[in-house]
Amino acid sequence: MENLLLMGIHGRIGQHLYLELKDSYNLYAFSSPNQKDTGLDITLLKNDLFILPEVEKALADIDVVIFFEDPIMRLNRLTQGRFEDLYVLIADNIARACEINEVPQIIFVADEVSPDYMKDVLGAYGADVNVTSTPVKRYGKNLSYKTSDYNNVRSVQRAPLPPRWNVKDVGRYYFEWLDEILYGLINVEFAGPLIKVHFAKMDHPVLVIEYDSASSYNGVEIYRIKGGGLSKREPNKTPRLEFRSLPGRNEFIIALHDFEPKLPWGIYLMTQAPIHSLVNRIYQVEMIINTEAPRSEGRQHRNGG
Repeated sequence: MENLLLMGIHGRIGQHLYLELKDSYNLYAFSSPNQKDTGLDITLLKNDLFILPEVEKALADIDVVIFFEDPIMRLNRLTQGRFEDLYVLIADNIARACEINEVPQIIFVADEVSPDYMKDVLGAYGADVNVTSTPVKRYGKNLSYKTSDYNNVRSVQRAPLPPRWNVKDVGRYYFEWLDEILYGLINVEFAGPLIKVHFAKMDHPVLVIEYDSASSYNGVEIYRIKGGGLSKREPNKTPRLEFRSLPGRNEFIIALHDFEPKLPWGIYLMTQAPIHSLVNRIYQVEMIINTEAPRSEGRQHRNGG
């Protein structure tokens, strides 16, 4: 029998597909870490949908992917951004993983609120994408979905890629721009692969970020948050800032993953969370109006390294 991957079995689409297909296929599905598989004729995958290498690993033995929205995609205590951008990011992960694992076919269960270019995103790396003929009726998406089991924050935004820029330029410029746009309030120090973000004249950085050159490839740039006064480290995950190009669309995604604040949750929601969201919205505008060619990398070493 063929190995068929579902995006999950948490929602009504996944549950219906499971019941219809379990006798004809070897079924796999992404799952939350604490979901039990007792009584289910399916292999539940605990791989993180937002970590590309984990998605690549999940698709290692898959023959067909059925792509649809499932609540597993939104399991964070706080998610900032539009559902459309979140959905595109996950679709790009699936498409890239299909290329690596030579998965030939994706079946996209379309719905009434999904972006009309989802087929292009899913097929950007060569998979044959078949779209269901009757879109599933939807009533909108709520990204304020919360659960006490998940304490991390996710933020996903999409913006135009300026002419003559690549995603490496966008990632590097983000920190240079941050140093300039909040001059006097934020100082960004570049020291080789490390980027240290300071508030005003504070001696200790509020964020220590390291460019992960080994994990940055094929239009995905990864910056890992290694420490600082604002970030709490989870045992099994490293928070990361990601810049990702979307093939054929002249767009990029900026995303924050697995970030757990050190501030008490209530204070974080009133202070750091809206500031982060505002900064990223301003950066999106910056990319829209930016028509200059990217600057050289020399400024990276202005403060050392």
